[in-house]
Amino acid sequence: MPLTWSALTEPWSSLLRSSSLILVLKVTGAIAGYGFVWIAIRQLGTSGYGYFELGFSVLGILSVLAKMGLDGLLLREVPTRTAEAAQKIINQTIWITFLVALLLAALLWLGSDLLATAYGAYPSLWRHVAFVLPIWTMLQIHAEVARARQNWLRYGALQNSMMLGMVAVVLSVAGAWVATPERALMVLGVASFASIGRGILRIRFTELRSLAAYRRTAFAMLMTGTLFMVMTWTDTLMVGYFLDAESVAAYRIPFKITTLITFSQFAINASIGPRIAALWAQSDREELQREVRRVALLNKLAGLPAFAGVVLLAPWLLGFFGTDLVQHSNVLRILALGQIVFVLSGPVVYLLDMTGNEIIARNTMILASFVNFGMNLVLIPWLGIVGAAVATSGTMILWNIWAVVAVYRHTGIRTFAIWRK
Repeated sequence: MPLTWSALTEPWSSLLRSSSLILVLKVTGAIAGYGFVWIAIRQLGTSGYGYFELGFSVLGILSVLAKMGLDGLLLREVPTRTAEAAQKIINQTIWITFLVALLLAALLWLGSDLLATAYGAYPSLWRHVAFVLPIWTMLQIHAEVARARQNWLRYGALQNSMMLGMVAVVLSVAGAWVATPERALMVLGVASFASIGRGILRIRFTELRSLAAYRRTAFAMLMTGTLFMVMTWTDTLMVGYFLDAESVAAYRIPFKITTLITFSQFAINASIGPRIAALWAQSDREELQREVRRVALLNKLAGLPAFAGVVLLAPWLLGFFGTDLVQHSNVLRILALGQIVFVLSGPVVYLLDMTGNEIIARNTMILASFVNFGMNLVLIPWLGIVGAAVATSGTMILWNIWAVVAVYRHTGIRTFAIWRK
């Protein structure tokens, strides 16, 4: 008898349905994202692609700051509210994050000369990042709204890799016109606006004062999100500072390849976020543990073969983007080790944030950020991009194991894929 959705229990069926859709969209986005890397290296050159990645890293960090932790608040609050109350908090979040993004964009514009001095990039690169920042922040908020409402098709369509795929199309069609990092960033901004512009124009202003009741929770989530983002990009920024743009490109390509390991984890963990909030609010710990165990099993079944493939095929995968990259196979393997621990640890940050333990998540990220910065500071000048890989992978292993223990201590939920009752 063939296996069908109806043959599965309802929790498995629901999880697999939502996760499968997100996974399909994630794979589609990944193809678009890897296509962007392949095309960008050829159109922008290795140095130009490296500068684009530096600009993109600053864009990502500042967008997290602009969201002020309210994206996490949306994920926790929207699934448990009436439609009217949910829309109000969505409108509030959009307005306040847009205003903060404008402020940060102005500060970045004013500081563009300083960044150009630090990274050897012309000031116009950072000014273009400042110009794109408000609309990029709005894209991230709209993606989280779709996720909170479990609109998985829209959530998948608004992922970063999808936007980069649009840039890749423009680069391949009009390469000579957009073949600079600045213009590629502008195309990214246009693609983002094309994806959410109508949604922004439909938003009406609403009072913001009642949002202050969530300031403590939002601030803790802001710190967690910001520190996670800073930690994610610290290696790239420090490679650019200590080495050069070509080294940034040589590092970012192995890093992007290792995300093959997290495809299923992204899809599965993304779908479970609203479910965690709902089950915790209902005090249904047993069902929450079962849901997390289902997630752990799926992560393990998909993540381990992907990890093995990346490790064994490292030279071939790197050679696809350029034969000169094959020499960095060990960088890819080191980064893969951190990613598989990340996958097997489960949705630890979601569990902490969605269960009222956002302070624990914040403290975990503070510790990890300091360790990550210190390791990169020491290892990059000594070992180059291999040092960045060791720092990144080592920190990822540290904070995930720390978070697994913290989740168990504060919620009683076991998340690591090999744990049993």
